[in-house]
Amino acid sequence: MLRSFILIILLAVLPLLSVAQISGDLQLQNDYFQRDSAIGAFNTPQFDNLKSSVDSWLNTYYKKEDWGFEAGLRLDIFNNSNILNPGTPYTAQGIGRWYVSKKFEDMKLTGGYIYTQFGTGLTFRSYEERPLGIDNALVGLEVDYHLTENWTVKGVAGKIKRQFDLYGPVVKGLVTEGVWQLGDQLTILPGASAVNRTLDQSNMDIIASTINSYDLEDRFVPMYNVYLGSAFSTINYKKFSLYAEYARKSHEAIRDADGQFEDADGSAIYSSLTYSTKGFGITGQVRKVDNWVVRTSPNEILLNGIMNYLPSLTKQNSLRLTARYQAVAQELGELGYQANLTWSPAKGYTITANFSHISDPENELLFQEEYIDVEMRKKTYKLLVGLQLVKYNQAVFEFKPNAALVEPITPFVEFTYKFDRKKSIRSEFQFQKNDHDFGSWVYGLVEFNIAPKWSFTASDMWNFDPLKTDEALHYPLIAAVFSHKVHRFSVSYVKQVEGIVCTGGVCRYEPAFSGLKFGLITSF
Repeated sequence: MLRSFILIILLAVLPLLSVAQISGDLQLQNDYFQRDSAIGAFNTPQFDNLKSSVDSWLNTYYKKEDWGFEAGLRLDIFNNSNILNPGTPYTAQGIGRWYVSKKFEDMKLTGGYIYTQFGTGLTFRSYEERPLGIDNALVGLEVDYHLTENWTVKGVAGKIKRQFDLYGPVVKGLVTEGVWQLGDQLTILPGASAVNRTLDQSNMDIIASTINSYDLEDRFVPMYNVYLGSAFSTINYKKFSLYAEYARKSHEAIRDADGQFEDADGSAIYSSLTYSTKGFGITGQVRKVDNWVVRTSPNEILLNGIMNYLPSLTKQNSLRLTARYQAVAQELGELGYQANLTWSPAKGYTITANFSHISDPENELLFQEEYIDVEMRKKTYKLLVGLQLVKYNQAVFEFKPNAALVEPITPFVEFTYKFDRKKSIRSEFQFQKNDHDFGSWVYGLVEFNIAPKWSFTASDMWNFDPLKTDEALHYPLIAAVFSHKVHRFSVSYVKQVEGIVCTGGVCRYEPAFSGLKFGLITSF
């Protein structure tokens, strides 16, 4: 039935191709796995048997602006993929997304695979993070309507995507947002959302069967429906911006820290305050969550069946060793706050400082980071010097009972020199003193760029004071990137240590990797 529907759409738009805009893009990743027992890259099907994998996404878009019409189709291919659940190969291919959209004067209708969110995403967000294998599109219908010039309402209904299938429960939601302009310097942007998720019978049977196996005092009647609601607003006044959001969830069966079902409601509150002026900016954030489990069903765990967006309330670091330990949002309960300051005391100088702290409901420390860097920019070079101090609860984040609190100290320096308009060289040096986990590290990188076509990189991450291996191991990377017009080709040889990997604030644990990576990104 789906194939017939897509065929009808294609036949309808083919006569219009000469007067419409057609575009697309391709992202392809091809990995070759090399068994390496020394770093832990072994004893999985990829390393021992399958040897290679392919992940690719081919998008095609059709747009006719004078009609207000748009359509898109995406082909997804996964061959022995390591991206969805590292260590467990996944092979499938087919239509990963399609959608059609039509604009009217005050309304926009979209059907198919939809990416959208309510507020900051606390109550609902359908999105994708390809590097982590996340694609939680809502498969159904979205209606956007402009009630007035300053107020909009959006409604969605459907099911959440599960690779090339759908999760069973049905999701419905509504959000409204507005604008109040009170004078020249005060603007208020209020909003509210409501979401309902209804369980299918198959999921309910699993939940009920599990609950009936408990002792009598632990049993309860599970609910088919769960309801979520939120109120949020942004207030902009002169150089200040305040955002606040409060959300609640009705009671349902959720899994506690031991994996057992319990009947509980939930709540979440988030707020941020920003002040910015020329050469100076400061932002403070705070968030408290309590049993804020928002999934297609209580049977889903890890990154499966997620219906909302709950990123870690910490700085997203990009340097290799400063990104070694990152917090993962704890949906069962956490209190987090973060402050970030940026100051330019003189032309060409910028100071950035950040402090973040995450604790659980019992006030046990989960994560703390103190970070500062100083950047100096001149005509021919740029210098970045900084220091990071971290406290990381490995027992909680990586499910390693009795693991000690990891407290790395990481100084770093990055230097970029421009030879001329086309050629530049960038280098990094990072040192991490660590008395736990793998021990202490040294990281070095050299990158040579010839704009706009070539980039060459060589780096090494050396566990010079190891605590988990008998010898000091190296984790090298050698990479080359070639860009030509809209095409970008990359090849790299990589050895990667196990650990937490984060993209867009969403994190997961990944095992060690050893092998070759080929990539292609292009558009048309």
